[in-house]
Amino acid sequence: MEIARHVSYDRAQDVKAVTLDGTVIHKSGLITGGRSSHNSGKTWEEKEVQNLQRTKDELLAQMRDLNKSKPRARADEGLSAELNRLESSLTIAREERASARTKVDDAKKELKHIHEELEKLEPELKQARASLERLDKEVGRLQAAVDKADNEVFATFCRKLRIASIREYEDRQLKMAQAESDARLAFDKQVTRLKHQIKFSEEQLGSTQARRDRLDETAKLQSTQLEKLRSDRIAIAAELEKLEAAVAASQESLGELNAALDERSKALEAAKRLAIKASKENDKAQKDIATMNDEIEALGMERAGIYRKCRLEEVVLPLSQGSLSDIPMDENLRQDVAMDIDGDTTQAVREVEDYGLVIDFSSMDEDDLVNPRLGEQLDTKIQTLTNEIDHMAPNMKANERLDDVAHKLKDAEAESEQAKKASKAARDRFNDVRRQRTELFRRAFDHIAERIDRVYKDLTKGKAAPMGGVAYLNLEDSEEPYLSGVTFHAMPPMKRFRDMDQLSGGEKTVAALALLFAIHSFQPSPFFVLDEVDAALDNTNVAKVANYIRQHCSDTFQFIVISLKGSLYERGHSLVGIYRDQDVNSSSTLTLDLTAYD
Repeated sequence: MEIARHVSYDRAQDVKAVTLDGTVIHKSGLITGGRSSHNSGKTWEEKEVQNLQRTKDELLAQMRDLNKSKPRARADEGLSAELNRLESSLTIAREERASARTKVDDAKKELKHIHEELEKLEPELKQARASLERLDKEVGRLQAAVDKADNEVFATFCRKLRIASIREYEDRQLKMAQAESDARLAFDKQVTRLKHQIKFSEEQLGSTQARRDRLDETAKLQSTQLEKLRSDRIAIAAELEKLEAAVAASQESLGELNAALDERSKALEAAKRLAIKASKENDKAQKDIATMNDEIEALGMERAGIYRKCRLEEVVLPLSQGSLSDIPMDENLRQDVAMDIDGDTTQAVREVEDYGLVIDFSSMDEDDLVNPRLGEQLDTKIQTLTNEIDHMAPNMKANERLDDVAHKLKDAEAESEQAKKASKAARDRFNDVRRQRTELFRRAFDHIAERIDRVYKDLTKGKAAPMGGVAYLNLEDSEEPYLSGVTFHAMPPMKRFRDMDQLSGGEKTVAALALLFAIHSFQPSPFFVLDEVDAALDNTNVAKVANYIRQHCSDTFQFIVISLKGSLYERGHSLVGIYRDQDVNSSSTLTLDLTAYD
């Protein structure tokens, strides 16, 4: 009965339970039939229930101990859960096996009791059969007497039987027949009941034995699996210890690498400052070179003008190489200056055309070579000679030719001066624009390069990686950075360095957001619009982006985020929803202030 109650009530199985004494526990919970005998079996079942209860308490205590010492690793947690499930299944199987054994023992006892009852009823059956034979003989004798009495008068018959009347004889015969019929009916019922009970007990015994065999096989199989899981658990625990040691070593290496990275970052900053200083010195040197080139060009043009004047005036110059006839008279004296915006020609010393002439200064005195006033003296002498020539009889054709050439020379000199001024102004303007462009670019780049690592760390740091990832920018050309590209590197936390195109979609999204936020921090606008930037992000990264937005938003800097993920828009200050209004066939909006629910 206790087993039936355990199956129907404690285990809540939807079955109809029937005990050996005929008690039926229906699916609805109603109990019918049964008998109140077999006190010894009930006492044994109570002891078994107590033993099972103690076993259950011990297993629950072991389970609580196992829950207290739950492993940290996820794989070990799954293994522990599987181990607990198998242990529970094994406990249930053992309980079912014990229950089956109890049923088998009860069935054996009941069968033994039935055999004892049959043995007790066997003498009664023999006695009843003997009585039946005697009654049959008596009936035969009486029937013979009746037959004889039928031939005689009832009086003679009554006297012979010594009875008062024939009615007494009939009553006696009727009672005997009724008693015989009742005895036969009771005996047949008892035999039929015992046969059915024996058959039912034998069927129950066979079913219980088969179930016991199945439970034994299941218990053996689960015991084998339990041993295997325990060995796997030991192996996984050892592997977990190795992994923890490796993680500790990796964290130590990561600390060393971060320290080395900080040192290299400091060295890089120092190198950048030196590069900026060198760039400024280079710009100054280029300006000096440009000024000197202008002076060289002016002196070269002045020298060419003197050569042409000497040729026109047939002045003999002491030449060690070349001839004045190589000097072109009609050549434009202005030299075009190439203004190549993308090139830089100011660093090279400009060459001036000398037409292959080399002056021989060997005939001059050494004092004249070092005399700083020689030029003034020669100019005075030239002026004196010019005046004397003017007073001489002029050659009309020579004067005409001289006037023409002088006019051309004057125009050429004026044009040359204008060209030099325009060239110098353009070069100065170009250098100023390039300097301003470089300064503006470097100002923005330095700010973004300094900001991006901190932004990327804020977007990637968490409990598993409190330091976050690493991000930095590099210039491909430090001299003129705006003419080349900028290299962006991002290294997610707890991962090795890889190119940007080898990162996953979510990692690329986080890196792109870090770059956008860093660029926006240079000259921030009052609004920042993000259109479904969380599409490729998991819930963890979505929460990190949402926290970053909440931390950096203010009254002067607002984020407008378009998102379909609740884990992002639930952290906003207000929501705006758009839906289609079927009545007016148009779109409408709904707003919700979330600050009222904080």
